[in-house]
Amino acid sequence: MINAALNGELGSTPEDFRIHSVFGLAQPRTCPGVPDELLSQRKAWDNDEEYYKTAHKLADSFRNNFKKFEEYANDEILAGGPPAAEK
Repeated sequence: MINAALNGELGSTPEDFRIHSVFGLAQPRTCPGVPDELLSQRKAWDNDEEYYKTAHKLADSFRNNFKKFEEYANDEILAGGPPAAEK
């Protein structure tokens, strides 16, 4: 996947990516040399509920840890983290 990204082989339109519902990251739908089933982390789990519980816990940990660096970050960097969890 790194080689595909560096070589410009990943998609170039919004339709070529899906936005991760927890992290807000653009995930390629296809990648040369990578089976499509490996591009969805959720599909690697046998339990959707546990996957999302763990994903939200990780996103919360990232947001909480980053609070100590917020004063050094500009708006662009602050916008790069996982979106705030919906309550």
